[in-house]
Amino acid sequence: MITAVDTNILMDVIGAYTGLYAESSNLLQKHSSEGRLIMSPVAYSEFLAAFFNGFPDFEAAEMAKDFLSEFGIEIVPFSDEDFILAAKVWRLFTKKKHLLSCPKCGTLNNFSCKKCGLHMSWRNHVITDFLIGAHAKNKAEVLLSRDRAYYKKYFKINVLP
Repeated sequence: MITAVDTNILMDVIGAYTGLYAESSNLLQKHSSEGRLIMSPVAYSEFLAAFFNGFPDFEAAEMAKDFLSEFGIEIVPFSDEDFILAAKVWRLFTKKKHLLSCPKCGTLNNFSCKKCGLHMSWRNHVITDFLIGAHAKNKAEVLLSRDRAYYKKYFKINVLP
C-alpha cells in the first residue's frame, strides 16, 4: 500500500503542533510497516520551511532529509495528471462562496463584521493544498492528514487519522 503524508502530520512529529506527537508518530510507523510513504514536493517544501527556523540553510535541509529518511518517506515528483486534477478542482473551489470550513468535520462557518455586519468570507485553502490532494489521489491509496474533511470532499480519497 502507498500512503501519502501531508505536512501537518510531519509537523506534529517534529513538535511544531503540541499534543499530537504520539498519534502522528504512530500513524507514520504503522503505515511505513504496511508499505511506502510518499509526499509531494509541495508538502516537502512546507515541511522544510520549519527547519529554517534557527538553522543555516544547508544544515536545515540535511536535518529534514534525515528525518524523512528515518521514516522512509520518499518525495515523489508531480505528474501532468496531478497538475490537471489540482487545477480542475481549484477552479471548482474558486467558483464557490468561500466560507471557512472546519478541517476536522467540514462544517462551513460564516462571519460578519462586529461593527457594520458585513458578511466576510475567505479562501482557507490555497493552490498548494490542491496540489497535495491531487498528488495523493493519483499516487496513493491513503492520505495521512488532519485536514480530513477537505481532502475527502474535494478528492474523494481515504484520509486518516
